[in-house]
Amino acid sequence: MFGLSFHPYGLFIGLGILAAFEASVRLSKVRGIDRKLIESLFWWVIICGIFGARLYHVIDKWNTIYSISPKSVLYIWNGGLGIWGAIIGGVVGLLGYWVIKLRRKISFLYLMDVAVIGVPLGQAIGRWGNFFNNEIVGRSGEPLFLYESLLNLLLFGILIIIGRMGRIGLITGTYLVGYGLIRFALEPLRPDIIVWKIAGIPTAMIFSALAIAFGILIILKNRSISHFRV
Repeated sequence: MFGLSFHPYGLFIGLGILAAFEASVRLSKVRGIDRKLIESLFWWVIICGIFGARLYHVIDKWNTIYSISPKSVLYIWNGGLGIWGAIIGGVVGLLGYWVIKLRRKISFLYLMDVAVIGVPLGQAIGRWGNFFNNEIVGRSGEPLFLYESLLNLLLFGILIIIGRMGRIGLITGTYLVGYGLIRFALEPLRPDIIVWKIAGIPTAMIFSALAIAFGILIILKNRSISHFRV
């Protein structure tokens, strides 16, 4: 009665989310955080992250696509999720959950580390959705989705290693610096026609630079904090 269609893009995004969740659950066990808490806060992070990702893309393409067909804003299975929007939205969701339920019980940065550790793994998997949508291809045909997927896997491995050091904020700071560098390096390879710019500068590079700066600040500010406060 109802026509159903299979969208590989959505499948890989979903698999990426599940992988990120499982990585967070594993770290939460090490840090003594209840799995139910992670399950609860993840809904806030995912919903706000998807909203932020879509909003970023819609703002970028409003004049060329969505002002002409506003209803297509809802067609997320066709692609169009901006990663920096997802990261900002996810942080807002996590912050909202922390303020409402956990502010007096746990350090926000402590919780942020747990939420962030699986993000590059999720990104690495999710980028294969771009492959099936024929997205994220460089100016000369380079498979940028593949480059970013592999580099995110490397970043995930680094986060796993440094997560054993027990320093609050080190995972979060390293992720921001690491992914900021990845995106900053790959953005110039994208065709100009698909690059959103502000004052002639690619918007993703602006966010990347800000992420690197915030990441360094977090690492330096918390370099002497080696204990967990729960």
